[in-house]
Amino acid sequence: TSPVECQKASASLHISGLDAHDTTSIVWSNGQSQVTALSNLEEGTYSVKVNILHKLDTTLYFTITKEPCPVSISNQFTPNGDGYNDVFSITNIANFPNFELEIFDRWGQKVHSQKSSYTPWDGKWLGINVPVGTYYYIFFYDSANKGKLLKGDVNILR
Repeated sequence: TSPVECQKASASLHISGLDAHDTTSIVWSNGQSQVTALSNLEEGTYSVKVNILHKLDTTLYFTITKEPCPVSISNQFTPNGDGYNDVFSITNIANFPNFELEIFDRWGQKVHSQKSSYTPWDGKWLGINVPVGTYYYIFFYDSANKGKLLKGDVNILR
């Protein structure tokens, strides 16, 4: 998902217990009416006014807060210099300026790490190409609070 999509939200309303003869009116703070769901909402405070003739007249308020897009990490790359898929890429990483990334080989030896400043990994360790194979990463969204993390593997193909 793109950062713009992650900043959008939706809201819906479910009214139960209506009789067949009940007359309802629904008006959202963005001006839409007679619909029970909205999409593509920006961050902010909204309301919905619900009127059920002779039964209920109320306004509900809700707030949408921005959630950053989660990172998306590629599961393979081919660092062979052909200009296509040459680096281990992480999308949406700009949303997490305090990240920490560690990459290990199959024996648990750290072959790459970085913190707070993202540079796509080119498949080298100490300037030398690492062997073809599967490597394991741990991505910490915040290096100061390592409770939220993402683990996975990446295959290097040449």
